[in-house]
Amino acid sequence: MAPKLKFGSLAALVLGASSAFAGTIFSTTGDGTGYLGFGTSISTGHQGFEFGDEVVMPTAGYLFTDLSFTYNAPSAGGTATLNIYDNAGGALVNGVSHPNTLLLTSPGIPLLAGVNTATVSYGGGDFVLPGVFTYTVSFSGNTTAGLLIGGNTSTVGNPHENVGRSGADFWQRTGPGADDWALNQITGNYGNFKVTVTANVPEPTTVALGVLGAAVLVGSAFRRNRR
Repeated sequence: MAPKLKFGSLAALVLGASSAFAGTIFSTTGDGTGYLGFGTSISTGHQGFEFGDEVVMPTAGYLFTDLSFTYNAPSAGGTATLNIYDNAGGALVNGVSHPNTLLLTSPGIPLLAGVNTATVSYGGGDFVLPGVFTYTVSFSGNTTAGLLIGGNTSTVGNPHENVGRSGADFWQRTGPGADDWALNQITGNYGNFKVTVTANVPEPTTVALGVLGAAVLVGSAFRRNRR
């Protein structure tokens, strides 16, 4: 298992919010075997490009602390980079806003051989997650590495377990341009990857202020959630 990577750089979206306690806000079970890797064609992601999953929260205001993702690298070498985006304002792809504003990017995470879990921890103050965000992982210098495919949402993390939801597809970057994003699916799977996202949970009064605005986002996201 790879050690935790801690850093404190991000781009904007720092809002005032108080927190009560930490909890898992999104996680998937993972199937333990299959993984989606990178190669040299669009179908396998393009070496160096990104792919990952969109998470719809009941409201903005959760204070991000950690994200763990599981990868498989038959051989050691190369790095992985985690990015988190705000989807608001992105051009529509199949009626859904693609990842738009980059909020966080990690330093390169050295890849170990085998199935391993990497954890990125944010320690730079309040990083408030938007109502809809997308995490992506990109691999560099290792053409055999890939993210472990996840199953349905799990029941990990109390008391706020899996308040975030995701549709049966994933975002994949298909080129270097700002609008080079596509929605794809994994045949016979939910289209998620094995991840766990934790955050400091806002006080109930803070959450209540955002529920009305978030209802529109959550309602539109159900179009893609076929579970």
